[in-house]
Amino acid sequence: MKTFPTSAAWCLGILFISVSLITTGSSEVVGPADPVVALTGDDIILPCSLKPSVSAEDMIVEWTRLNPKAEKVHLYLDSRDSFVDQFPSYRGRTSMFNEELKNGNVSLKLTNVTLSDAGRYRCFIQTLKKETTVQLLVGAVSQPVISIDGTKGWGVVLKCESGGWFPEPQMEWLDSSGTILPADGPPERHRDSEGLYTVRRHVTVNRTGNNRFTCRVNQLEINHLKETEIHVPDEVFPKSQVGLIVGLLIAVAVVVLAASAGVFMWRKHTEEKKCRKQLEKQKIQSTELLEDVNKRKAPSSFVQNLTEQLMAAKKQIEMLSKDKDDVTREKDGLQGQLNDVTREKDGLQGLLNDVTREKDDLQKQTGQLEKLKKDKEKLRNEKDKVIRERDEHIQNLTGEMEKLRNEKDEHIQNLTGEMEKLRNEKDKVIRERDEHIQNLTGEMEKLRNEKDEHIQNLTGEMEKLRNEKDKVIRERESDGMEDMEMGGVF
Repeated sequence: MKTFPTSAAWCLGILFISVSLITTGSSEVVGPADPVVALTGDDIILPCSLKPSVSAEDMIVEWTRLNPKAEKVHLYLDSRDSFVDQFPSYRGRTSMFNEELKNGNVSLKLTNVTLSDAGRYRCFIQTLKKETTVQLLVGAVSQPVISIDGTKGWGVVLKCESGGWFPEPQMEWLDSSGTILPADGPPERHRDSEGLYTVRRHVTVNRTGNNRFTCRVNQLEINHLKETEIHVPDEVFPKSQVGLIVGLLIAVAVVVLAASAGVFMWRKHTEEKKCRKQLEKQKIQSTELLEDVNKRKAPSSFVQNLTEQLMAAKKQIEMLSKDKDDVTREKDGLQGQLNDVTREKDGLQGLLNDVTREKDDLQKQTGQLEKLKKDKEKLRNEKDKVIRERDEHIQNLTGEMEKLRNEKDEHIQNLTGEMEKLRNEKDKVIRERDEHIQNLTGEMEKLRNEKDEHIQNLTGEMEKLRNEKDKVIRERESDGMEDMEMGGVF
């Protein structure tokens, strides 16, 4: 009767453990279907859970990074976090949600993510011999910077630069309507010692309605995009020199036209002079012929021939006079054209003066641009100096941080050793306590058995004494009856 409650408790315990094992054995370890994406410096969660949900408080959970080589990230053992053999780069950055373990949530939290953390992680439930994997993608981004890099033709050259990217991004230029602009060649790429990419790209833009342009940097693998917009003032664009070109063309045309008119007039003047000489020559010949006729008193046939020659010469003189009149009229016409050309020349001179003023303004703007370029170069040099100083400072801080990290790791390792030593001592004390309790339990059981045996013996003796007492009483009663009977006889 006394052992029945203990047997019932053992039966109930065995039944509960059996049901738990059956339920646990049917659970699966489940992770995310898609990779987990993070940026450097983020705190992220690598999901892992049991489905259907069962408590994982008494299980062994092991997180390991599989590539490029296996690294122990986190271990949950004996209902607590264990950092024994943890890879140094993960120390102080991993934790589990202990309050969620009873719901089957064995996800891992990783803080201050770095590029070297990227890879495939294994969530292994050693108790169930089941596992799943989680892919972690780590990227780095920064805001692009736009600057004016001078002029080219009638346009302005813009430069976009963005550093500190990973993986390697794509860069493109867009106008205010979102249309992609053709760049001045492929992008320039550079990778620093930390594996981060710097991208640079130029584009030549012309004046638009609002002069707004956008540089877009996009990384598809981590699905991150950064944009920067710039407004280019109208005065930065080179002024149009179309007026200068037109003026020069018109001036050339005027010069050609004036030269043609001069050549034409020179040729007409030469022909007129030639005609005048021929007329003078014919006149002299006619006079000489008349004198010769008068002297010789030539026959009538000779006079007739001479008269015919004179008539022909007269006709030729009339034709030459007519040509002279035509030349005079053409000369007057050309003089009018020359006057028109002179007026056009005066107008073109005004245009040329305007173009000269525009040229002076352009030279002034070019000087301003050169000054801006020098200022920009100076700022770039100062920026490079600041960047170098920053890099040196970062390098020094990195060395100090590495030193502190090593000291921290050594301190943690020492503390871990001391904690392990204390844990072993605690386990030893617990074992000694359990052995002492077990010994006390055995002694108590032995005493209980001796007590039960003693009680049983006492009960037997009491029963024997009770029987003897009853026998004595019965004998006394029998003796009393005899005495009464004897007294009655007497």
